[in-house]
Amino acid sequence: MNNEEMIYLTAARGERPKKIPIVIEIQMAVCPGFKELQKKYGFEGICRNPELSAQCTVMPIVDLGFDAAIHMSDLLIPIEAMGIRVKHTVNGPLIENPVRTAADVEKLIIPDPQDGMRVWLEALSMAKRELTGKVPLIGWVGGPLSTASFLVEGGLPTGPNPFHQIKTMMYTEPETLHELLSKLTQLYTRFIPAQIDAGADVIMILDLKAPAAISLRDYQEFAYPYIREMVRSVQARGVPLLFASDGTTFLSSPIADLGIDIIGVDWTVELGDAIGKLGRKQVIQGNLEPYCLFAPDHVIEKRVREIVEAGKAAPAHVFSLGGWVLMNTPFEKVKYLVDLVHSL
Repeated sequence: MNNEEMIYLTAARGERPKKIPIVIEIQMAVCPGFKELQKKYGFEGICRNPELSAQCTVMPIVDLGFDAAIHMSDLLIPIEAMGIRVKHTVNGPLIENPVRTAADVEKLIIPDPQDGMRVWLEALSMAKRELTGKVPLIGWVGGPLSTASFLVEGGLPTGPNPFHQIKTMMYTEPETLHELLSKLTQLYTRFIPAQIDAGADVIMILDLKAPAAISLRDYQEFAYPYIREMVRSVQARGVPLLFASDGTTFLSSPIADLGIDIIGVDWTVELGDAIGKLGRKQVIQGNLEPYCLFAPDHVIEKRVREIVEAGKAAPAHVFSLGGWVLMNTPFEKVKYLVDLVHSL
């Protein structure tokens, strides 16, 4: 199979493929084989082992039939190379040295990707060898604001005020936050071409959580300029780009002017409304509510058909969940979803 026959890449070019492509985030999570590996090695153990990471990247393509593979790892794995100490727990990652002052930011280093991201890049290369001629391989980076929120909050932003630390920094020390965002952008713009060289056919910028919690004005100051720089770094290499973000604030920014190939939206926005916001000129990805997969099949089918119908207003549509698949989602429901989308 050549690139012209891979329906995900066809959609990325703004063309309607022979069937609707489908891909979801952390798509290996529901595979029985992944659950067994996780019991044996733990999530962190898989991420730090290139062979296991590559195996879990390929697994959902074989088991479920998705139309693109997403590199399996964790957002904070590359960030550790900056000098961040991460402790992985059952409740999520904890940052042992949160970044909250100008001095903290100054300590952060920008590593060479071949040193700081060696395991990630090796895993990409291994997965690529398995996937060549089958489906494209998606490499990815976090959005700078999303990543910064983890570093400033000290882990996964949770609780009644999950973004208290970073939003306080926005208004009390904006220069410090800008310097942090700049360093993260430098890291990612180095990491993007390294992933492409390792075999990534597509790059995804995954800008989750924090962008949904800020105003348009703050988005345009603290998120958009850094996303724009990262977009340009992908476009310089000529590979398709998927930008996926939470919330709706970004839809009112000039994001549609950046020439991004595919924009992914979460389940909180009606797909048709998002397509309209983007001028009906943008390939769209999304956006089934992940909890819908616990519903009876006829409910899933009804909602899928509604989303597919709405997606016809875009030049092309990649079906996806509007967020990460839940770990306890039944494997059979995800398989049903993939087969259903391919049949429409």
